[in-house]
Amino acid sequence: MADALGRTVLHRDRYARCWGLGDRKAPSSTTPALVLMDEDPSLPLTYAPFHSSTTSTLPSTLSVRSLGSFSPPQFEAVSPQYEVNLGHVLPPSLEDANAGEMQGTSALLPVSWQRMNHDESLTDAALSPEIVVLTDALQLASQPGKLPLAVLTLKHRFPGALLWAPGLGGPDNVAVLASLGIDLFDLARCREASANGVMLTPWGPRWPLGHEETTVEAQAYHMMKA
Repeated sequence: MADALGRTVLHRDRYARCWGLGDRKAPSSTTPALVLMDEDPSLPLTYAPFHSSTTSTLPSTLSVRSLGSFSPPQFEAVSPQYEVNLGHVLPPSLEDANAGEMQGTSALLPVSWQRMNHDESLTDAALSPEIVVLTDALQLASQPGKLPLAVLTLKHRFPGALLWAPGLGGPDNVAVLASLGIDLFDLARCREASANGVMLTPWGPRWPLGHEETTVEAQAYHMMKA
């Protein structure tokens, strides 16, 4: 069961779920949680159970590795680790076109709006991913109605998988996105706020106070509190 991700539902409210990762008797991390990138600061395992990277080659490969021991039944080794081909897909505005390079299929399942509309393999009853990545979540958020529809569809199709919407979450909207059913987030918006010299907080972006820093570490603190 090297590829299995041990998880159990601790709490639920409609589509929102708090998953315990690892041994169900003593979960080492819970969702909502963070997926760290190479340039991100180290954070406690409780808040950041995964690390992700993407290759610079074309087509690119997405990898997600666990930072804790989440594989049953022993929960001893630091695992699992997943890799998948991201392919090349068209933006959501070209949903009628069935072109580009198909995304890969594995326990780590990348899904775009184009794939949801054209890839019949997603209806395979045997398909049971551990983590689903909504790769064009940012683009869908700018088109009215598409992001909630995509999240709702994926939650119905893969109710047992963790859902990650890269680049979308921040301290100011993580509660709303978690209530929709998104489980995993990242620090992309926190890094953007740091680069622009503003502080991203649960109450929205603001200019820093005299004693505050706008480093990614400081932004990550607000993300963990949210």
